[in-house]
Amino acid sequence: LLLSTGRTQLNFSSSSSSSSSVGRGNDDQLDSKHGKFKAQSQILRKGCCLLKSLSLLMFTFVVLSFVSALIHEKSKWILTMKQQEEYASKLVLPALFDRAKHYYSQTETGLYLRSLSSEASKRDFDRAKRYYEEQKPFVLQSMEGYPLHAHFSTIKLPESHVSFHDMIKARGDMLLENLEKYGWEDYKIEKDKCAMFEFLKHNGLPCIDWLKIYRPSADKVQTIVSKMGINNESKLSSSSITLNFVTSQIRELVRKQDEFPLYIKSCHITTGAAKSVRKIQNISDVNSESSWKVIVDWAKNMWRYRSNDWERIWADSFNNLCSRIKPGFMVQKPWKVGRQEYPEEIKVEVIWGRAYLAFVSTGKCGGDSIILRDGSVMKYTESLGQNILHQGTPDDCYRWIVDEGHLPRVWFMAESAARLMGIDAIRIDVFVLKGDPMASVINEDSLSSGAEYRWHFPHMANLWALGHKLKKYRIIDPGVDSHKWWRGRDFYSSHIANCNESLIASQSKMLCKI
Repeated sequence: LLLSTGRTQLNFSSSSSSSSSVGRGNDDQLDSKHGKFKAQSQILRKGCCLLKSLSLLMFTFVVLSFVSALIHEKSKWILTMKQQEEYASKLVLPALFDRAKHYYSQTETGLYLRSLSSEASKRDFDRAKRYYEEQKPFVLQSMEGYPLHAHFSTIKLPESHVSFHDMIKARGDMLLENLEKYGWEDYKIEKDKCAMFEFLKHNGLPCIDWLKIYRPSADKVQTIVSKMGINNESKLSSSSITLNFVTSQIRELVRKQDEFPLYIKSCHITTGAAKSVRKIQNISDVNSESSWKVIVDWAKNMWRYRSNDWERIWADSFNNLCSRIKPGFMVQKPWKVGRQEYPEEIKVEVIWGRAYLAFVSTGKCGGDSIILRDGSVMKYTESLGQNILHQGTPDDCYRWIVDEGHLPRVWFMAESAARLMGIDAIRIDVFVLKGDPMASVINEDSLSSGAEYRWHFPHMANLWALGHKLKKYRIIDPGVDSHKWWRGRDFYSSHIANCNESLIASQSKMLCKI
C-alpha cells in the first residue's frame, strides 16, 4: 500500500510537473504569436503611414503642378512675358514645378509609369516602341556619311541618363562653350530669326520672302546719332534713337506696299508666347496715328525683351546665348495672297537627316496632334484625362494633311534643310495649306524644341545619341558657322530637288530654266 501510494504520488508529481511545463509552453507560444502579431501590426501601420505620406506628397505635387500650370497659362492673358518671368523668379514655385513637370514627363521612367495607368496608354506606349523599331533602320541608313557640321560634333553626351531634354541641354552647353572658346555663333541658325531666314533664302529653300531686315550696325547707329545732332548729355539712349529710326523706316516701307497683310518679326526673339510677330492688316494700320502708336509700343517692348526658357532645364545656356543677340526687325511679305484657308503649321523633327514625325502646333482645329510616317494622325487633347495619360485617338480634322499628299514635300524639305545646316537633330516648322500640297514653305526651325512628343520622346533621344556613339557621319568644316553656310539661291532647287516642280518653290522655277 505504501509502495502503491508512493508510486501514485510520484505519478501525480510527474503529471503536475508535466502539466506545468505544457502550460508554460503554451504561454510561450502565445507570447511568441503575440509578439509576431505585434511586429506585423507595426510593419503594417508603418506601411500604411508611408503609403498615406506618399499619397499626400503625390496629391500635393499634382495640385501644385496643376495650380502652377494654371497660373502660368492664365497669366499669358494678363501679364507680359517679362512680368511672367519676374513672378516666376520671385515665387520660385512655378519655375520649379514647371521644370519638373516638363522634364519627368518625357523621361523613359515617367512614360513607363504613365503607361501603367490605363489600357489605352499601354497600347500607345507599345505602338510608339514598334514605330521606333520600324524607323530605326531608316535613321541608321541616313546616319551613314551624314554631312555633320564640325561645330555640332563636339557635344558631350549625358553620362547617366539620355532623355530628349537632356540632349537639348547638352547641346546648349556645347553651343555656349563653342561661343566662348572659339567665337562660333551657330546658335543663330535658330535663335536669330533673321539670320535663319537669310540662310533659307541664300540656299534656295522654300520659305516666305521678306522685304527688309532692320538691324543697324554700331557704325550705322553712330551715324544716325551724328545726323540727328544728339550729344552725350541727351537723355535719349543710343538704343532708343536706333529704335525710333527703325520704326520710322518700317513705316515708310510699309506705306509703299500694295499687298497685305505684312508681318513685322522680331529678329532676336524665338519664344512663341512672347508674341514677337505683329500683323499689319492693311495700309490704315500705319497711316492712322493711333494704330501706329500701338505698333510702336509693341516694338519698344520687343526691342527690350530677350527670350527666356525659365521653365526648361536648358534655360541657363540658351538664355545666355539669346541675351547676346542684337535686337532687330524684319518686314515679311504675305504668304499666298488672297488665300481662303487658314494655314496650319506642322513641326517636323529631323534626326540625322531623317524626318521622324510631325507635330501639328497651330491651326483651325487646335494643336497637339502627331503625324507619323506610317500615315497615322493622332490627337491627345480631346479631354484632360486623355491629355494627362497620353491616350491618342485618330484625328479626322487633320487627316487631310495625309490624304491630300502634303507629306512627301514636307518630309523632303525638312530633311534637306537639316542636311544643308549640317545639324544632327533639329525641328523644321512648315506651313501647309489645305487644298494646295505644292504651297508648303519653311517658316522656322528650332534647336531646343519644347513640343510635346509624348511616347516618342525616349526613342528620339536614343536615335540622336546613337549617331554620336556610332560616329558614322562625315564631319564637314565649311569655314563658317552653320547659319552662314550659303551655297546660292538656286542650290536647293537645282542640286537637291533636281528641279522637281513638286518639291521646289514657285519662285525657284525660273532659276531651274536658266
